[in-house]
Amino acid sequence: MKRVTMTDINAYLDGALDERERAAFESVVESDPDAKALLAQHRQHVEELHRLYDPVLKEEVPPRMLELLRKRKG
Repeated sequence: MKRVTMTDINAYLDGALDERERAAFESVVESDPDAKALLAQHRQHVEELHRLYDPVLKEEVPPRMLELLRKRKG
């Protein structure tokens, strides 16, 4: 049986696995309690990061920062 890695978990949570890979991952996780717990823990961390930082991504960029970036570009 394949051992689940953090790379696998990240790809799964990011939706980067194709249908076959996703099914294989889910099969391994269902049969391995440690992998299932690790996936749940990592999923919770990702959700918490989104809860904390998604609002920041929606904020407007301050005009002063835009001005500095424009000066640097030109």
